[in-house]
Amino acid sequence: MGKWDRRSHAGNKVSNSPQDHVASTVVERIQRAAEKLGLEGQVVPFGSFANGLNNECSDCDVTFMPKEDVWGEAGLKVLERFADELPSFGFKHIIRIFQASIPLIKAVDESSGKEVDLCIANHLGVYNSRLVSSYCTIDIRVGEVCRAVKHWAKSMELVGSSDGHLNSYGYTLMSLYYLMACSPPVVPNLQDLAGSCAVDAVPVIDRKWGREMTWDCRFWEDLHLLPKSQNNESIESLLKGFFKYYTEIFDWATQAVSIRLALTNKQNQVPKFNLGTPTTPEGWYVEDPFDLRHNLAQNSLKEGRQRILSLMAKAFRALDQGGMHEFNSHCTKNSIHYLLKCRIHSEKVSLEDFMAAVTVKEVQEPFTVHFPSAQGFQGREVADAFLIFRSEEARRLVHTINDTPIGDWQLRFLPCSSWALEYARGMGEYKEVPVEASGLRPPSSAPPPAPAPAVVAAAAAVPSMTDAAASEKVRSGLRSAVNTDEVKQLIEIARKYGLKHEEQMAEKRLKQIEGQQFLAGTGAATIPSSALGAKTQQGSPDIVQNEGEQEQLHPATSGGSVAYQ
Repeated sequence: MGKWDRRSHAGNKVSNSPQDHVASTVVERIQRAAEKLGLEGQVVPFGSFANGLNNECSDCDVTFMPKEDVWGEAGLKVLERFADELPSFGFKHIIRIFQASIPLIKAVDESSGKEVDLCIANHLGVYNSRLVSSYCTIDIRVGEVCRAVKHWAKSMELVGSSDGHLNSYGYTLMSLYYLMACSPPVVPNLQDLAGSCAVDAVPVIDRKWGREMTWDCRFWEDLHLLPKSQNNESIESLLKGFFKYYTEIFDWATQAVSIRLALTNKQNQVPKFNLGTPTTPEGWYVEDPFDLRHNLAQNSLKEGRQRILSLMAKAFRALDQGGMHEFNSHCTKNSIHYLLKCRIHSEKVSLEDFMAAVTVKEVQEPFTVHFPSAQGFQGREVADAFLIFRSEEARRLVHTINDTPIGDWQLRFLPCSSWALEYARGMGEYKEVPVEASGLRPPSSAPPPAPAPAVVAAAAAVPSMTDAAASEKVRSGLRSAVNTDEVKQLIEIARKYGLKHEEQMAEKRLKQIEGQQFLAGTGAATIPSSALGAKTQQGSPDIVQNEGEQEQLHPATSGGSVAYQ
Protein backbone atom coordinates (compact mmCIF):
# COMPACT_ATOMS: atom_id res chain seq x y z
CA MET A 1 0.00 0.00 0.00
CA GLY A 2 1.32 3.45 -0.87
CA LYS A 3 1.16 6.47 1.36
CA TRP A 4 -2.39 7.25 2.43
CA ASP A 5 -3.82 10.23 0.53
CA ARG A 6 -6.75 11.93 2.24
CA ARG A 7 -7.95 13.17 -1.15
CA SER A 8 -9.12 9.66 -2.04
CA HIS A 9 -11.31 9.54 1.06
CA ALA A 10 -12.52 13.10 1.56
CA GLY A 11 -13.87 14.32 -1.76
CA ASN A 12 -12.02 17.38 -3.00
CA LYS A 13 -10.91 18.61 0.43
CA VAL A 14 -7.17 18.44 1.00
CA SER A 15 -5.72 19.27 4.40
CA ASN A 16 -2.15 19.32 5.56
CA SER A 17 -3.03 19.88 9.21
CA PRO A 18 -1.02 18.18 11.96
CA GLN A 19 -4.07 16.02 12.72
CA ASP A 20 -4.14 14.71 9.15
CA HIS A 21 -0.42 13.98 9.32
CA VAL A 22 -1.03 11.95 12.50
CA ALA A 23 -3.79 9.96 10.78
CA SER A 24 -1.55 9.31 7.79
CA THR A 25 1.31 7.97 9.90
CA VAL A 26 -1.09 5.85 12.01
CA VAL A 27 -2.44 4.19 8.86
CA GLU A 28 1.07 3.58 7.51
CA ARG A 29 2.36 2.00 10.73
CA ILE A 30 -0.65 -0.28 11.13
CA GLN A 31 -0.18 -1.30 7.49
CA ARG A 32 3.43 -2.22 8.27
CA ALA A 33 2.24 -4.23 11.28
CA ALA A 34 -0.15 -6.13 9.00
CA GLU A 35 2.66 -6.89 6.57
CA LYS A 36 4.91 -8.12 9.38
CA LEU A 37 2.08 -10.44 10.49
CA GLY A 38 1.82 -11.79 6.95
CA LEU A 39 -1.72 -10.42 6.54
CA GLU A 40 -2.72 -9.47 3.01
CA GLY A 41 -5.01 -6.48 2.85
CA GLN A 42 -5.24 -2.72 3.22
CA VAL A 43 -5.61 -0.45 6.25
CA VAL A 44 -8.24 2.20 5.50
CA PRO A 45 -9.29 5.20 7.61
CA PHE A 46 -12.97 5.94 8.16
CA GLY A 47 -15.02 8.08 10.53
CA SER A 48 -14.23 11.71 11.24
CA PHE A 49 -10.71 11.64 9.77
CA ALA A 50 -12.06 10.33 6.48
CA ASN A 51 -15.23 12.42 6.22
CA GLY A 52 -13.70 15.78 7.11
CA LEU A 53 -15.41 16.27 10.48
CA ASN A 54 -12.36 15.69 12.65
CA ASN A 55 -10.90 18.13 15.15
CA GLU A 56 -8.02 17.88 17.63
CA CYS A 57 -10.14 15.77 20.00
CA SER A 58 -11.23 13.19 17.40
CA ASP A 59 -10.23 9.55 17.60
CA CYS A 60 -8.64 7.93 14.56
CA ASP A 61 -10.84 5.10 13.25
CA VAL A 62 -9.23 2.60 10.90
CA THR A 63 -10.27 -0.76 9.52
CA PHE A 64 -8.15 -3.55 8.08
CA MET A 65 -9.65 -4.81 4.82
CA PRO A 66 -8.28 -8.36 4.37
CA LYS A 67 -7.79 -9.71 0.87
CA GLU A 68 -9.69 -12.85 1.82
CA ASP A 69 -13.09 -12.67 3.52
CA VAL A 70 -12.69 -12.77 7.33
CA TRP A 71 -15.39 -12.56 9.95
CA GLY A 72 -16.58 -14.09 13.23
CA GLU A 73 -13.96 -15.99 15.21
CA ALA A 74 -11.44 -15.62 12.38
CA GLY A 75 -11.81 -11.85 12.59
CA LEU A 76 -11.24 -11.91 16.35
CA LYS A 77 -8.04 -13.89 15.84
CA VAL A 78 -6.80 -11.26 13.38
CA LEU A 79 -7.59 -8.53 15.91
CA GLU A 80 -5.76 -10.48 18.60
CA ARG A 81 -2.67 -10.69 16.40
CA PHE A 82 -2.80 -6.94 15.81
CA ALA A 83 -3.17 -6.36 19.57
CA ASP A 84 0.04 -8.31 20.18
CA GLU A 85 1.97 -6.58 17.39
CA LEU A 86 0.95 -2.91 17.67
CA PRO A 87 3.24 -2.09 20.65
CA SER A 88 6.19 -2.82 18.34
CA PHE A 89 4.95 -0.07 15.99
CA GLY A 90 4.57 2.78 18.46
CA PHE A 91 1.20 2.08 20.09
CA LYS A 92 0.40 1.59 23.80
CA HIS A 93 -2.55 0.97 26.16
CA ILE A 94 -4.03 -1.83 24.05
CA ILE A 95 -7.67 -2.47 24.96
CA ARG A 96 -9.57 -5.45 23.56
CA ILE A 97 -13.30 -4.84 23.07
CA PHE A 98 -14.47 -8.09 21.54
CA GLN A 99 -18.05 -8.02 22.85
CA ALA A 100 -19.05 -4.98 20.78
CA SER A 101 -21.43 -5.24 17.82
CA ILE A 102 -18.32 -4.49 15.76
CA PRO A 103 -15.34 -5.97 17.69
CA LEU A 104 -12.33 -3.71 17.89
CA ILE A 105 -9.14 -2.90 19.72
CA LYS A 106 -8.30 0.51 21.11
CA ALA A 107 -4.74 1.79 21.25
CA VAL A 108 -2.93 5.07 21.81
CA ASP A 109 -0.37 6.44 19.38
CA GLU A 110 2.67 7.08 21.57
CA SER A 111 4.00 9.98 19.51
CA SER A 112 0.80 12.04 19.36
CA GLY A 113 -1.37 10.69 22.19
CA LYS A 114 -4.15 10.13 19.65
CA GLU A 115 -6.53 7.28 20.43
CA VAL A 116 -6.89 4.76 17.61
CA ASP A 117 -9.75 2.30 17.08
CA LEU A 118 -9.02 -0.67 14.80
CA CYS A 119 -11.65 -3.09 13.51
CA ILE A 120 -11.77 -5.66 10.72
CA ALA A 121 -13.54 -5.36 7.33
CA ASN A 122 -15.89 -2.48 8.20
CA HIS A 123 -16.99 -1.86 4.63
CA LEU A 124 -20.16 -0.04 5.65
CA GLY A 125 -18.16 2.31 7.87
CA VAL A 126 -16.01 3.27 4.90
CA TYR A 127 -19.03 3.91 2.65
CA ASN A 128 -20.76 5.91 5.37
CA SER A 129 -17.65 8.08 5.65
CA ARG A 130 -17.52 8.60 1.90
CA LEU A 131 -21.18 9.65 1.88
CA VAL A 132 -20.71 12.18 4.69
CA SER A 133 -17.54 13.46 3.04
CA SER A 134 -19.49 14.09 -0.16
CA TYR A 135 -22.09 16.16 1.69
CA CYS A 136 -19.29 18.18 3.32
CA THR A 137 -17.77 18.79 -0.11
CA ILE A 138 -21.01 20.15 -1.56
CA ASP A 139 -21.21 23.07 0.88
CA ILE A 140 -18.66 24.19 3.47
CA ARG A 141 -21.47 24.97 5.93
CA VAL A 142 -22.29 21.25 6.21
CA GLY A 143 -19.03 20.46 7.97
CA GLU A 144 -19.30 23.54 10.21
CA VAL A 145 -22.81 22.67 11.37
CA CYS A 146 -22.02 18.97 11.88
CA ARG A 147 -18.88 19.76 13.88
CA ALA A 148 -20.72 22.31 16.02
CA VAL A 149 -23.52 19.84 16.82
CA LYS A 150 -21.04 17.07 17.68
CA HIS A 151 -19.02 19.50 19.82
CA TRP A 152 -22.17 20.53 21.68
CA ALA A 153 -23.30 16.92 22.22
CA LYS A 154 -19.90 15.87 23.55
CA SER A 155 -19.62 18.84 25.90
CA MET A 156 -23.09 18.04 27.29
CA GLU A 157 -22.19 14.34 27.76
CA LEU A 158 -24.81 13.23 25.27
CA VAL A 159 -22.56 10.99 23.14
CA GLY A 160 -22.81 7.29 23.91
CA SER A 161 -25.52 4.74 23.19
CA SER A 162 -24.56 2.71 26.29
CA ASP A 163 -25.83 5.63 28.42
CA GLY A 164 -29.16 5.84 26.60
CA HIS A 165 -28.13 8.67 24.26
CA LEU A 166 -26.93 8.63 20.62
CA ASN A 167 -23.49 7.98 19.23
CA SER A 168 -21.57 10.66 17.37
CA TYR A 169 -22.67 9.42 13.94
CA GLY A 170 -26.30 9.70 15.01
CA TYR A 171 -25.88 13.45 15.54
CA THR A 172 -24.18 13.76 12.14
CA LEU A 173 -27.16 12.08 10.45
CA MET A 174 -29.55 14.38 12.32
CA SER A 175 -27.56 17.39 11.08
CA LEU A 176 -27.64 16.19 7.45
CA TYR A 177 -31.36 15.43 7.62
CA TYR A 178 -32.07 18.92 8.94
CA LEU A 179 -29.96 20.54 6.20
CA MET A 180 -32.09 18.69 3.63
CA ALA A 181 -35.26 19.89 5.41
CA CYS A 182 -34.27 23.58 5.27
CA SER A 183 -36.18 25.80 2.86
CA PRO A 184 -34.49 26.03 0.46
CA PRO A 185 -32.38 22.94 1.21
CA VAL A 186 -28.67 23.30 1.83
CA VAL A 187 -27.87 19.91 0.26
CA PRO A 188 -29.74 17.48 -2.01
CA ASN A 189 -30.39 13.81 -1.25
CA LEU A 190 -27.43 12.08 -2.93
CA GLN A 191 -28.89 8.59 -2.53
CA ASP A 192 -32.18 9.63 -4.09
CA LEU A 193 -30.32 11.29 -6.96
CA ALA A 194 -28.39 8.08 -7.65
CA GLY A 195 -31.60 6.05 -7.74
CA SER A 196 -33.54 8.47 -9.93
CA CYS A 197 -30.63 8.78 -12.37
CA ALA A 198 -30.20 5.00 -12.66
CA VAL A 199 -26.72 4.90 -11.17
CA ASP A 200 -25.52 1.30 -10.94
CA ALA A 201 -26.09 -0.39 -7.59
CA VAL A 202 -23.10 -0.81 -5.27
CA PRO A 203 -23.74 -4.04 -3.34
CA VAL A 204 -21.80 -4.38 -0.07
CA ILE A 205 -21.89 -7.54 2.05
CA ASP A 206 -22.07 -7.18 5.81
CA ARG A 207 -22.43 -9.71 8.65
CA LYS A 208 -22.94 -7.47 11.67
CA TRP A 209 -26.34 -9.04 12.34
CA GLY A 210 -24.98 -12.59 12.52
CA ARG A 211 -25.72 -13.54 8.93
CA GLU A 212 -24.70 -12.37 5.49
CA MET A 213 -26.69 -9.37 4.27
CA THR A 214 -26.19 -7.22 1.18
CA TRP A 215 -26.82 -3.47 1.22
CA ASP A 216 -26.92 -1.01 -1.68
CA CYS A 217 -24.32 1.70 -1.00
CA ARG A 218 -24.69 3.81 -4.12
CA PHE A 219 -25.02 7.59 -4.01
CA TRP A 220 -24.46 10.44 -6.45
CA GLU A 221 -20.72 11.14 -6.65
CA ASP A 222 -20.47 13.60 -9.59
CA LEU A 223 -20.66 16.51 -7.18
CA HIS A 224 -19.35 19.04 -9.71
CA LEU A 225 -22.60 18.64 -11.68
CA LEU A 226 -24.78 19.77 -8.76
CA PRO A 227 -26.09 23.36 -8.74
CA LYS A 228 -25.15 25.66 -5.87
CA SER A 229 -27.68 25.78 -3.04
CA GLN A 230 -30.05 28.75 -3.05
CA ASN A 231 -29.97 28.75 0.75
CA ASN A 232 -27.82 31.66 1.95
CA GLU A 233 -28.25 31.30 5.72
CA SER A 234 -25.24 31.80 7.97
CA ILE A 235 -23.77 28.99 10.03
CA GLU A 236 -25.18 30.58 13.16
CA SER A 237 -28.66 30.73 11.64
CA LEU A 238 -28.48 27.11 10.48
CA LEU A 239 -27.26 25.93 13.86
CA LYS A 240 -30.03 27.78 15.62
CA GLY A 241 -32.50 26.25 13.16
CA PHE A 242 -31.16 22.76 13.92
CA PHE A 243 -32.00 22.99 17.62
CA LYS A 244 -35.40 24.55 16.93
CA TYR A 245 -36.24 21.94 14.29
CA TYR A 246 -35.74 18.94 16.59
CA THR A 247 -37.36 20.52 19.67
CA GLU A 248 -40.35 22.23 18.07
CA ILE A 249 -40.99 20.96 14.54
CA PHE A 250 -39.86 17.35 14.10
CA ASP A 251 -42.44 14.80 15.32
CA TRP A 252 -40.42 12.10 17.09
CA ALA A 253 -43.58 10.05 17.75
CA THR A 254 -44.29 9.39 14.07
CA GLN A 255 -41.25 10.41 12.00
CA ALA A 256 -37.79 9.00 11.39
CA VAL A 257 -34.50 10.72 10.68
CA SER A 258 -33.56 9.13 7.34
CA ILE A 259 -31.19 10.89 4.94
CA ARG A 260 -31.85 7.98 2.53
CA LEU A 261 -35.54 8.87 2.20
CA ALA A 262 -35.44 12.62 2.92
CA LEU A 263 -37.33 14.70 0.35
CA THR A 264 -35.92 18.17 -0.26
CA ASN A 265 -38.61 19.43 -2.64
CA LYS A 266 -41.67 18.96 -0.41
CA GLN A 267 -42.62 18.44 3.22
CA ASN A 268 -39.75 16.39 4.62
CA GLN A 269 -41.47 13.62 6.60
CA VAL A 270 -40.45 9.95 6.78
CA PRO A 271 -42.89 7.66 8.67
CA LYS A 272 -40.87 5.62 11.14
CA PHE A 273 -43.18 2.60 11.28
CA ASN A 274 -42.47 1.58 7.67
CA LEU A 275 -38.72 1.02 8.10
CA GLY A 276 -36.51 -2.01 8.70
CA THR A 277 -36.64 -2.23 12.50
CA PRO A 278 -39.75 -2.30 14.70
CA THR A 279 -40.20 0.70 16.97
CA THR A 280 -42.74 2.33 19.28
CA PRO A 281 -44.31 5.80 19.36
CA GLU A 282 -42.03 6.67 22.27
CA GLY A 283 -38.85 5.39 20.63
CA TRP A 284 -36.69 7.46 18.32
CA TYR A 285 -35.63 6.31 14.87
CA VAL A 286 -32.36 7.45 13.25
CA GLU A 287 -31.77 5.23 10.22
CA ASP A 288 -28.34 4.23 8.98
CA PRO A 289 -28.31 5.30 5.30
CA PHE A 290 -27.04 1.90 4.10
CA ASP A 291 -27.65 -0.72 6.82
CA LEU A 292 -31.44 -0.48 6.85
CA ARG A 293 -31.74 -2.70 9.94
CA HIS A 294 -29.68 -0.30 12.02
CA ASN A 295 -31.65 2.26 14.01
CA LEU A 296 -28.95 4.35 15.70
CA ALA A 297 -31.47 5.41 18.37
CA GLN A 298 -32.47 1.82 19.18
CA ASN A 299 -30.68 1.88 22.56
CA SER A 300 -31.77 5.37 23.57
CA LEU A 301 -33.69 5.54 26.84
CA LYS A 302 -36.59 7.75 27.86
CA GLU A 303 -34.37 9.70 30.27
CA GLY A 304 -31.67 10.11 27.62
CA ARG A 305 -34.12 11.34 24.99
CA GLN A 306 -35.68 13.83 27.40
CA ARG A 307 -32.22 15.05 28.37
CA ILE A 308 -31.21 15.55 24.71
CA LEU A 309 -34.33 17.63 23.98
CA SER A 310 -33.97 19.66 27.18
CA LEU A 311 -30.35 20.52 26.46
CA MET A 312 -31.19 21.27 22.82
CA ALA A 313 -33.70 23.85 24.05
CA LYS A 314 -30.98 25.43 26.24
CA ALA A 315 -28.59 25.52 23.28
CA PHE A 316 -31.24 27.26 21.18
CA ARG A 317 -31.75 29.89 23.90
CA ALA A 318 -27.99 30.47 24.11
CA LEU A 319 -27.80 31.07 20.35
CA ASP A 320 -30.95 33.20 20.38
CA GLN A 321 -29.70 35.43 23.18
CA GLY A 322 -25.98 35.71 22.48
CA GLY A 323 -25.17 34.13 19.12
CA MET A 324 -22.12 31.97 18.56
CA HIS A 325 -20.15 33.58 21.40
CA GLU A 326 -22.78 32.56 23.94
CA PHE A 327 -23.13 29.11 22.35
CA ASN A 328 -19.38 28.46 22.60
CA SER A 329 -19.38 29.61 26.23
CA HIS A 330 -22.36 27.33 26.87
CA CYS A 331 -20.38 24.37 25.49
CA THR A 332 -17.17 25.01 27.44
CA LYS A 333 -18.38 25.87 30.95
CA ASN A 334 -18.34 22.32 32.28
CA SER A 335 -15.39 20.86 34.16
CA ILE A 336 -14.13 17.49 32.94
CA HIS A 337 -13.78 14.15 34.66
CA TYR A 338 -13.42 10.71 33.12
CA LEU A 339 -15.58 7.71 33.99
CA LEU A 340 -15.77 3.97 33.39
CA LYS A 341 -18.63 1.71 34.35
CA CYS A 342 -18.56 -2.04 34.83
CA ARG A 343 -21.43 -4.47 35.36
CA ILE A 344 -21.11 -6.34 38.66
CA HIS A 345 -22.84 -9.53 39.85
CA SER A 346 -24.02 -9.24 43.45
CA GLU A 347 -22.96 -12.78 44.38
CA LYS A 348 -19.84 -13.20 42.24
CA VAL A 349 -17.90 -9.95 42.69
CA SER A 350 -17.11 -8.47 46.10
CA LEU A 351 -15.88 -4.95 46.71
CA GLU A 352 -12.51 -6.29 47.80
CA ASP A 353 -12.12 -8.42 44.64
CA PHE A 354 -13.13 -5.49 42.46
CA MET A 355 -10.70 -3.14 44.16
CA ALA A 356 -7.88 -5.64 43.73
CA ALA A 357 -8.67 -5.94 40.02
CA VAL A 358 -8.79 -2.19 39.31
CA THR A 359 -5.71 -1.32 41.37
CA VAL A 360 -3.50 -1.05 38.29
CA LYS A 361 0.06 -0.35 39.36
CA GLU A 362 0.75 2.03 36.46
CA VAL A 363 -1.98 4.46 37.63
CA GLN A 364 -0.15 6.96 39.81
CA GLU A 365 -2.98 9.34 40.67
CA PRO A 366 -6.02 9.10 42.96
CA PHE A 367 -9.35 7.96 41.62
CA THR A 368 -12.72 7.01 43.10
CA VAL A 369 -14.77 3.83 42.93
CA HIS A 370 -18.54 3.92 43.39
CA PHE A 371 -19.61 0.37 44.21
CA PRO A 372 -23.27 -0.72 44.60
CA SER A 373 -24.12 -1.58 48.20
CA ALA A 374 -26.34 -4.54 49.03
CA GLN A 375 -29.29 -2.15 48.90
CA GLY A 376 -27.99 -0.74 45.63
CA PHE A 377 -28.81 -3.95 43.75
CA GLN A 378 -32.50 -3.53 44.69
CA GLY A 379 -33.24 -7.22 44.30
CA ARG A 380 -31.35 -7.41 40.99
CA GLU A 381 -28.46 -9.77 40.34
CA VAL A 382 -26.40 -7.18 38.48
CA ALA A 383 -25.70 -3.46 38.82
CA ASP A 384 -23.04 -1.08 37.51
CA ALA A 385 -19.94 -0.05 39.44
CA PHE A 386 -18.34 3.26 38.45
CA LEU A 387 -14.78 4.62 38.48
CA ILE A 388 -14.04 8.35 38.28
CA PHE A 389 -10.58 9.49 37.13
CA ARG A 390 -8.81 12.81 36.84
CA SER A 391 -7.23 12.13 33.47
CA GLU A 392 -7.83 10.28 30.24
CA GLU A 393 -4.50 8.52 30.74
CA ALA A 394 -5.63 6.97 34.03
CA ARG A 395 -8.93 5.85 32.53
CA ARG A 396 -7.17 4.20 29.61
CA LEU A 397 -4.76 2.37 31.89
CA VAL A 398 -7.58 0.81 33.93
CA HIS A 399 -9.57 0.10 30.76
CA THR A 400 -6.71 -2.15 29.59
CA ILE A 401 -7.84 -4.78 32.13
CA ASN A 402 -11.09 -5.19 30.18
CA ASP A 403 -12.27 -8.84 30.22
CA THR A 404 -10.33 -9.62 33.40
CA PRO A 405 -12.02 -12.62 35.10
CA ILE A 406 -13.10 -12.70 38.72
CA GLY A 407 -14.03 -16.34 39.10
CA ASP A 408 -16.45 -17.04 36.27
CA TRP A 409 -17.42 -13.35 35.91
CA GLN A 410 -15.64 -11.13 33.41
CA LEU A 411 -15.17 -7.43 34.07
CA ARG A 412 -16.24 -5.48 31.01
CA PHE A 413 -15.67 -1.75 31.17
CA LEU A 414 -17.38 1.00 29.20
CA PRO A 415 -16.61 4.72 29.15
CA CYS A 416 -19.68 6.52 30.43
CA SER A 417 -21.08 9.88 31.50
CA SER A 418 -21.94 11.35 34.86
CA TRP A 419 -25.59 11.00 33.80
CA ALA A 420 -25.19 7.22 34.03
CA LEU A 421 -23.86 7.45 37.59
CA GLU A 422 -26.59 9.90 38.56
CA TYR A 423 -29.24 7.53 37.20
CA ALA A 424 -27.69 4.53 39.00
CA ARG A 425 -27.61 6.38 42.31
CA GLY A 426 -31.27 7.13 41.87
CA MET A 427 -31.90 3.38 41.67
CA GLY A 428 -30.06 2.43 44.88
CA GLU A 429 -27.28 3.13 47.36
CA TYR A 430 -23.60 3.23 46.46
CA LYS A 431 -20.39 3.08 48.50
CA GLU A 432 -17.78 5.67 47.60
CA VAL A 433 -14.25 4.25 47.90
CA PRO A 434 -11.37 6.71 47.33
CA VAL A 435 -8.20 5.14 45.97
CA GLU A 436 -5.29 7.22 47.16
CA ALA A 437 -2.15 7.59 45.07
CA SER A 438 -0.02 6.77 48.09
CA GLY A 439 -1.73 3.40 48.36
CA LEU A 440 -0.95 2.34 44.83
CA ARG A 441 1.93 0.00 44.12
CA PRO A 442 4.94 1.85 42.72
CA PRO A 443 5.82 1.03 39.11
CA SER A 444 8.58 -1.47 38.64
CA SER A 445 10.89 -1.84 35.67
CA ALA A 446 12.14 -5.20 36.86
CA PRO A 447 11.07 -8.15 34.69
CA PRO A 448 8.59 -10.59 36.23
CA PRO A 449 10.28 -13.41 38.11
CA ALA A 450 10.71 -16.69 36.29
CA PRO A 451 8.20 -19.35 37.30
CA ALA A 452 9.38 -21.77 39.96
CA PRO A 453 10.79 -25.06 38.61
CA ALA A 454 7.92 -26.92 40.25
CA VAL A 455 5.42 -24.80 38.29
CA VAL A 456 7.21 -25.47 34.99
CA ALA A 457 7.43 -29.18 35.79
CA ALA A 458 3.73 -29.36 36.67
CA ALA A 459 2.80 -27.67 33.39
CA ALA A 460 5.10 -30.00 31.43
CA ALA A 461 3.49 -33.01 33.10
CA VAL A 462 0.06 -32.12 31.71
CA PRO A 463 -0.88 -34.75 29.07
CA SER A 464 -0.74 -33.65 25.45
CA MET A 465 -4.03 -32.25 24.13
CA THR A 466 -5.50 -30.29 21.23
CA ASP A 467 -5.29 -26.49 21.18
CA ALA A 468 -9.02 -26.27 21.83
CA ALA A 469 -8.75 -28.58 24.85
CA ALA A 470 -5.78 -26.60 26.15
CA SER A 471 -7.74 -23.36 25.77
CA GLU A 472 -10.65 -24.79 27.73
CA LYS A 473 -8.31 -26.14 30.43
CA VAL A 474 -6.73 -22.72 30.91
CA ARG A 475 -10.06 -20.88 30.93
CA SER A 476 -11.73 -23.29 33.34
CA GLY A 477 -8.63 -23.28 35.53
CA LEU A 478 -8.72 -19.50 35.78
CA ARG A 479 -12.26 -19.63 37.13
CA SER A 480 -11.19 -21.71 40.12
CA ALA A 481 -7.57 -20.59 40.65
CA VAL A 482 -7.01 -19.03 44.08
CA ASN A 483 -3.21 -18.73 44.34
CA THR A 484 -0.37 -17.51 42.16
CA ASP A 485 1.22 -20.94 41.57
CA GLU A 486 -2.01 -22.26 40.06
CA VAL A 487 -2.22 -19.30 37.70
CA LYS A 488 1.47 -19.50 36.76
CA GLN A 489 0.98 -23.15 35.81
CA LEU A 490 -1.92 -22.12 33.53
CA ILE A 491 0.29 -19.44 31.98
CA GLU A 492 2.91 -22.08 31.15
CA ILE A 493 0.26 -24.28 29.53
CA ALA A 494 -0.97 -21.32 27.45
CA ARG A 495 2.59 -20.58 26.33
CA LYS A 496 3.23 -24.23 25.49
CA TYR A 497 0.29 -24.23 23.06
CA GLY A 498 0.80 -20.68 21.77
CA LEU A 499 -2.51 -19.45 23.23
CA LYS A 500 -1.78 -15.71 23.36
CA HIS A 501 -5.24 -14.58 24.46
CA GLU A 502 -5.47 -17.21 27.22
CA GLU A 503 -1.96 -16.26 28.37
CA GLN A 504 -3.02 -12.62 28.66
CA MET A 505 -6.17 -13.61 30.56
CA ALA A 506 -4.06 -15.61 32.98
CA GLU A 507 -1.60 -12.75 33.45
CA LYS A 508 -4.50 -10.46 34.31
CA ARG A 509 -5.75 -13.01 36.83
CA LEU A 510 -2.25 -13.24 38.28
CA LYS A 511 -2.14 -9.46 38.75
CA GLN A 512 -5.55 -9.61 40.41
CA ILE A 513 -4.42 -12.21 42.96
CA GLU A 514 -1.19 -10.31 43.58
CA GLY A 515 -3.30 -7.17 44.09
CA GLN A 516 -5.41 -8.96 46.70
CA GLN A 517 -2.26 -10.06 48.48
CA PHE A 518 -0.90 -6.51 48.29
CA LEU A 519 -4.06 -5.06 49.83
CA ALA A 520 -4.02 -7.68 52.56
CA GLY A 521 -0.35 -7.01 53.28
CA THR A 522 -0.90 -3.26 53.65
CA GLY A 523 -4.03 -3.54 55.74
CA ALA A 524 -6.13 -2.55 52.72
CA ALA A 525 -4.46 0.85 52.77
CA THR A 526 -6.13 1.90 49.55
CA ILE A 527 -9.60 1.34 50.99
CA PRO A 528 -10.27 3.51 54.03
CA SER A 529 -12.23 1.56 56.62
CA SER A 530 -14.87 4.26 56.68
CA ALA A 531 -15.49 3.70 52.99
CA LEU A 532 -16.47 0.07 53.48
CA GLY A 533 -19.68 1.06 55.19
CA ALA A 534 -22.77 1.86 53.15
CA LYS A 535 -22.69 5.48 52.07
CA THR A 536 -25.54 6.88 49.99
CA GLN A 537 -24.28 9.32 47.38
CA GLN A 538 -25.77 12.76 47.04
CA GLY A 539 -25.41 15.34 44.33
CA SER A 540 -23.85 15.01 40.92
CA PRO A 541 -20.22 14.73 39.77
CA ASP A 542 -18.61 17.13 37.37
CA ILE A 543 -19.08 16.66 33.67
CA VAL A 544 -16.97 13.98 32.01
CA GLN A 545 -15.36 13.66 28.63
CA ASN A 546 -16.77 10.65 26.81
CA GLU A 547 -14.75 8.35 24.62
CA GLY A 548 -15.72 5.58 22.27
CA GLU A 549 -18.89 5.13 20.29
CA GLN A 550 -19.14 1.42 19.70
CA GLU A 551 -22.18 -0.30 21.11
CA GLN A 552 -21.05 -3.01 23.56
CA LEU A 553 -23.18 -6.04 24.27
CA HIS A 554 -23.59 -7.51 27.75
CA PRO A 555 -24.40 -11.24 27.55
CA ALA A 556 -26.25 -12.67 30.53
CA THR A 557 -23.12 -14.57 31.50
CA SER A 558 -20.87 -11.48 31.56
CA GLY A 559 -20.58 -8.83 33.18
CA GLY A 560 -19.37 33.33 12.10
CA SER A 561 -17.24 30.52 12.62
CA VAL A 562 -17.45 27.98 15.33
CA ALA A 563 -14.81 27.67 18.03
CA TYR A 564 -13.88 24.19 19.22
CA GLN A 565 -11.84 22.80 22.09
